[in-house]
Parts: sequence; C-alpha cells; structure tokens
Amino acid sequence: MQVTIKDIAVKAGVSTATVSRVVNNNPFVKESTKKKVLQAIEELDYQPDLIARSMVMKRTFTVGLIVGNLGNPFFAETAEVIIKIVERYNCHVNVYVTDEKKEKVTEYIDLLVNRRVDGVIIGAAFKDTSFENLEKNNIPYILYNRKTDQDDTDYVIHDSFKAAYTAVKHLIQLGHKRIGIIHGPNKFNTVQDRISGYYAALNEYGLKAYDHFIRSVDFTNTKTEVPKVLDEMRSKKVKPTAIFTTADHIALDALNYLTKQHVAVPDDIALIGVDNISLSGHSLIELTTVGIRAEEMAQLAAEKLMQKIEDKNRASSASNSLPFRITLEPELVIRNSCGSKKART
Repeated sequence: MQVTIKDIAVKAGVSTATVSRVVNNNPFVKESTKKKVLQAIEELDYQPDLIARSMVMKRTFTVGLIVGNLGNPFFAETAEVIIKIVERYNCHVNVYVTDEKKEKVTEYIDLLVNRRVDGVIIGAAFKDTSFENLEKNNIPYILYNRKTDQDDTDYVIHDSFKAAYTAVKHLIQLGHKRIGIIHGPNKFNTVQDRISGYYAALNEYGLKAYDHFIRSVDFTNTKTEVPKVLDEMRSKKVKPTAIFTTADHIALDALNYLTKQHVAVPDDIALIGVDNISLSGHSLIELTTVGIRAEEMAQLAAEKLMQKIEDKNRASSASNSLPFRITLEPELVIRNSCGSKKART
C-alpha cells in the first residue's frame, strides 16, 4: 500500500500541511520539526507522487540548462556547479548540448517550453538568440558566460574585453612584440570582445598585428584546426614569439601540438589563455591564463534563476521586474607558460 502524506503526518505528530512544507523545502519550518518529518519519511520509505505534486503546485521541479560544447571543460565545470545548486532546491536539471549550433539553441528552448520546465539557464547564446518563446510563456531564464544583443535579459558574465587585454598586456610586459591570436567564431559576443581586447593592448603599445598571426578555429573542432593554424602562423618568415588564445582549451590543444613538434613552451614560444579551467593548473601543464571566475558566475546564475522561479510562484512581480546584470572582473593567473628565455626582438 502506498504511503501518503497523511501517514507521514500521523507518524511525525504534525499536520499534513507541515509535511508538505518539509517535502517542498519550505524554509519556514523549525529544524526540530523538520527532523521529525524527515525521520518519518525515511522510516516509512515515502515516495512522493511527483505528477500529483506538479499538478497541485503548477511546477515540474525541473530546470533546463543549455550549454555549448562539453569538449570545452568550461561548460562541464560550470554545469556541475549549476546542477548542485539547483538540486538543493529539490529540482532536477535537464542538460542540452548545442555543439555551438545556433538552431539547436532555439530548438532546445522550444522543447523546454513544451516540457513546462520551471526555468532555463543558457550558457550558449548567440548574439541574436531570441527568448520570445520563454517570455511569452512566462518561463524565467537567465544567461551566463555570454549575453546577446538583446538589452532586457538578465545575465551573469565576465568582462571579456578586459580578460583579453590583460592577457596580451602581460605578454607585452614580458617583452613580447610579435603576438598572435587564435580565437573562436566571432558570432559570439565574448569572442568579439576578446578580439577587441587583443587589438587594444597591441595598439596601446604601438605593436603590429600581423595578418598571419590572427587565426580563427571552430570551438567544436579545435584538436584538428589548432595544429593547422599554428603551422600557418609559424610558416612565414616573421613568426610569433607568443600566442594568446581566447579560451584555455584552445591553448591546451596548442600546447599539445607544439610539444609533439618539439617546440618548447615557454622557451621557444609563450602561450596564454582565458578561462582558468581546472586542467590549466595541472602541474604538468601550468598554463598562464586569465580567470573569469567561472564557478562564481555559474553559482550566481543558478541562485538567481531559483529566486526568479520562487518569486514567480509567490507572484512577486516587484522582484522579477528588477534587472539582474552582473559583469565579473577577470583575474590574471601567472604560471609557467609565458616565461620565454629567448630574444623577442
């Protein structure tokens, strides 16, 4: 026979309303009462009827997370943070991977609307991604990592321009004058800003941006494309002494290829990235990079979305009307991949 909330209430000596508040993680329950209810739930092996719960509360207790490419450790690491936070609210996260395809973002948004999720976190937005379907259906959402050209969206991002400027300035201050860049597709605002930061640093110090030093790769195919663009950069008479990559996973692919070619980093060429993913700090890699506070970014986005969901359910229009737009400051993380000992003139 299926255990009901009434059975739990009798066992714990509380009302069914109190049991319901505990099951739904209501914060306004005394800790001693909560412990009694949870003990009764465990002893009776209570399994809540999620369908009935969803119908009564008009919630599905699911959140959609749309990310770019799990081959980029940034998305895997931030997804883990988001999932842990959302699960604290007794919700589940459905993860959708776009492989950086614009049409996939729209497809997944439409799918999540049809599945009536409580909210959506989007880390893979393009400059012109539309959120009309989410807004029309009153589904809370927030962007992280990337924003769009749409002015009225909530987001948590980092200062991409400053991240790139900081990285290139660090190379210049080490004495480098011939600095290349390997960047992702400029259909993303983050990439555009990082390219602008690269040029700004060079211009400030009166350095030339050689055409063959500037190369683009597809985020989903870096292992194949990075070696090709490195060969192009280094095949000319004028070679770069340092390379800035707009993402750490691009820098790691570059490091891997250069090592196989017996090109020493940093003695023969310096490398610097952006993101500060966990692998960049490995003792065998020690990549100098610019941290974008990814964990904090993911945490803020997840917490804000859950707040927006709860505000909606409490019909708290005042809180929902306030814009939430945070831009985090980047941080230079100096390791061992930039200290070239060779002449840089």
